[in-house]
Amino acid sequence: MTLTLPGLRAFVAVARTGSFSAAARQLDVRQPTVSESVRRLEAAAGRPLLVRNRERAELTDLGRRILAHAVAAVDAADELEGLLDGASRPFTVGFLGEAAAGRTRELLDLVQARAPGDVRLRRYDFDDPSCGLLDGHSDLAIVWPPLDAPGLGMVTVSSDRRCVALPATDPLARRTEVAPDELGGRTWVVPRTGDAAYAGFRHPSAVGVAHVAGTVPSGSLEETLELVAAGRGCALASTATDEHYARSNVVIVPLAGDVRCTVALAWRAADRRPAVRGAAEDAARLFGGTPPGTGRAAGDEGGTAWDGCTSSTWTGR
Repeated sequence: MTLTLPGLRAFVAVARTGSFSAAARQLDVRQPTVSESVRRLEAAAGRPLLVRNRERAELTDLGRRILAHAVAAVDAADELEGLLDGASRPFTVGFLGEAAAGRTRELLDLVQARAPGDVRLRRYDFDDPSCGLLDGHSDLAIVWPPLDAPGLGMVTVSSDRRCVALPATDPLARRTEVAPDELGGRTWVVPRTGDAAYAGFRHPSAVGVAHVAGTVPSGSLEETLELVAAGRGCALASTATDEHYARSNVVIVPLAGDVRCTVALAWRAADRRPAVRGAAEDAARLFGGTPPGTGRAAGDEGGTAWDGCTSSTWTGR
């Protein structure tokens, strides 16, 4: 099989933009050039990587599996070109909500120590809980597992108690903690996302709420809290949410029992760039994980997945 960098670039660009014409504009080439590059890559793969329709181009199952590897190859080539011409592109860290709360600064310091250039933060919402890793817009990300993303490696950096966000007028808002069986029959605000593992963990049934009257979708943490404040429903949250998103008309009450969620530093498992692997190793040492090459496989008990992750590996957020 012969793979070419132009073919990988074209495939990644189409996957990111969802359009051959938009990919051509991004790469500053003609659309037929992009189409031919992708066609050759698919010929080498022996199977389609993209499904074309009138509205957009979508990844096939194989396309989804190889995207992270293609992004890693393109990123490595870009970094090499930067080293050769003396320039370094910004190193991007994606995050969602309050990121890693009190440990965000520690994470950014260790990333900056390894990054070849400036470190930039990019905020994401529920539509991309990988925080830019799967489409290649981020080099590292501070994520809230579990994710339906087998191409990612992760190391847990913090654990937090799960809570329920309630309107201040709710009778349960005066409690010091609430049991899940007291929350039945309510409407819940839930993330609007295509990631099944992420959505499932954030559905009230995941903490033992037996009867859900209905759900209201939300695109972001801020929107979730606004919907709760407006009385549209209650929502799962964490103690860190209470610390960083305090609102006078929303009360965040811990769930009874040791029901927890996690924050993780994540990267594309196929990304072998020294800055990425070095930051992952440093995070593992700082937060008690296992360095790459010596850790357990994804899915084993423990706080690190170096070659990928599954929804069963993580307690999530």
